[in-house]
Amino acid sequence: MRAIGRRAGVDPALIHHYFGNKEALLVAALRPDPVAAGVFDGFDAAATADPAAELVRRVIVFWEDHPEQRARAVAMLRVAVTHDEVAAGVRAFFLGMARGTLGEIARADHRERRISLVVTQMMGLVMARYVMGVPEIVSASPAELARQVGPSMSHYLFGDFDIGD
Repeated sequence: MRAIGRRAGVDPALIHHYFGNKEALLVAALRPDPVAAGVFDGFDAAATADPAAELVRRVIVFWEDHPEQRARAVAMLRVAVTHDEVAAGVRAFFLGMARGTLGEIARADHRERRISLVVTQMMGLVMARYVMGVPEIVSASPAELARQVGPSMSHYLFGDFDIGD
């Protein structure tokens, strides 16, 4: 933390005072950026023929068009795998965005499960494309991914499924 303080040009004691330890500093540094929530600005499910595919397209286009946000998201996802506090922040951020965007359009039965499944689908897609670099996912256009992933997400949002034993 002393090196971080020197590099930032601040007294390392201030870093200790405000963050306590390296893990807390990491959690604060990787807090999701509210700018990323803009990915769904202007989204109108009623005006879109395939809202699920449009969500996929918007997420991919956003990360492609905002490399600084993409780099931050990739760092968050990498660290979230091994740090529970970062994972909790990432989870809360993505679920909150999804609830705000999908809460009105997802079918009412099992709405929270539906929204959670959409989040897992999108996080998996983002992990495959930007963190793991899966070649077929990296090389696909946003429109292709929207067409290919959209039907699964449509099922999660609007389809019939049983939540049983």
